[in-house]
Amino acid sequence: MLSATLRALGETLTLLPTRRTFASRRPAKAVGAVPGAYHTPSETSTVDTEVKKSRFVAKCAPCVSADDALAFIRDNRDLSASHNCWAFRTRESVYRFSDDGEPGGSAGQPIMNAVNASGLDYVVCMVTRYYGGTQLGVGGLIRAYGGAAQLVLEKARETATLVKPIVDATVNCAASDLGGVYSALDEFKAVKVDEEYSDDGSVHIQLIVESSAVNDLQYRVRNATSGRADFKWWEPVDV
Repeated sequence: MLSATLRALGETLTLLPTRRTFASRRPAKAVGAVPGAYHTPSETSTVDTEVKKSRFVAKCAPCVSADDALAFIRDNRDLSASHNCWAFRTRESVYRFSDDGEPGGSAGQPIMNAVNASGLDYVVCMVTRYYGGTQLGVGGLIRAYGGAAQLVLEKARETATLVKPIVDATVNCAASDLGGVYSALDEFKAVKVDEEYSDDGSVHIQLIVESSAVNDLQYRVRNATSGRADFKWWEPVDV
């Protein structure tokens, strides 16, 4: 049955809002100079291991919020198994783990440690144990749960998705400056959303651009138009 801890979490966790993002699939590695970027699993991965006749089935998947992670746990737990232990994180603001009846610190925390070391975020990992008749001891459980989680997270990293937050921006400029503005937008891979021409000859451009590039793009637009263009941008909006 669903543990009291899981039920309580589902009732009390504050959810992290979804943000608009660009995403691309590539192997997980250090994000580097892209503030706010992160890697997340692109799909559900599963690894099956055995330790002293106990079977450990580890699964990990992407999640967009605490609610999403808890739903994955509810949908993928096996009520006939001995234990369904898990951990998830959605950035640094929300993370939780559960031993689901195993000795304290022997299951949920090792899974959480594997998640934190994986380089993945917005990720949920559950390890389901089918008892094989041999006691493993706390140390054995830590190695078994942590090892199973590490294996499935390593598998997920091979096809992880790199997510880059974006910002909204606008450019107001004279039609005669459009060549320089377009060149700047192309240089920083900004995506034009809309464009309007006014009777006075000015042009209003709405665009989105990766947050890591917005300051350089602002400088480039103003330099290309000798300061005539008005460039404004806003932080990503939680929705």
